[in-house]
Amino acid sequence: MASKLKKNPITLKESDSSVSSIEDAMSKTQDGRLYNEILDAILDHRLSPGVKLKEDELSSIFSVSRTVVRRALLRLAHDRIVDMQPNRGATIIRPDVYKAREILGVRRLIERELIKEATLAATPESLNALKLCVESERDQVRRQHIGSGLRLSGDFHIRLAQLSNNSTLLSYLKELVPQTSLIIAMYQTPHHTLCSHQEHFDIIDVISTGDVSAAQEVMDRHLVHIEEKLDLGNERSPGDLFSAFAHVKNEVE
Repeated sequence: MASKLKKNPITLKESDSSVSSIEDAMSKTQDGRLYNEILDAILDHRLSPGVKLKEDELSSIFSVSRTVVRRALLRLAHDRIVDMQPNRGATIIRPDVYKAREILGVRRLIERELIKEATLAATPESLNALKLCVESERDQVRRQHIGSGLRLSGDFHIRLAQLSNNSTLLSYLKELVPQTSLIIAMYQTPHHTLCSHQEHFDIIDVISTGDVSAAQEVMDRHLVHIEEKLDLGNERSPGDLFSAFAHVKNEVE
């Protein structure tokens, strides 16, 4: 049966060949698109931590096989967005306050070194590619597509890290970015808007000067701002799968 998943509307210019698009790569397969749909539902507050992601319901909603659903859930489990237990299925993880602060603290340590190396290695072409990513992030935020905006925000940090050629720190960052997006979606206070794209433009501008110390300072300030916007005592109601993905049925009809 053909998949009813919508195609991801977020695309970067074809001329961006210097850095691979994580989002585009994830969207080329059914399980990749389902991964994005589930993650968007979490980041858009349509699903909250504690919700059980039932394979049969997801298979019915998206008209895909349970094999496809399981592959998507395994990706989410790898990114520590969901917890998968034998005979119990997958449940959206809720990072506690200690874990949230730990993740943000480790990111500050890692990205301080990564931006140092990226600043030394940056070229006009690679910085233009980063700007395209941030422009896409900005466009999604303006359209109130919070989930897509958060995913592209994380994509920016990973693309920036790729400039450093430090594969070890990059691998750690790839594990932390999806968890950070989950933390932001869970705990960001309502009066704060998602405006990291402007700070991302500022980071690119500083990198373009070649000033390593200034680049490290602006990155550290950016990550501190993220934590300052969080209310780590905030909780949300769980939601359910059919309500979270009501748009899928509407698009088909």
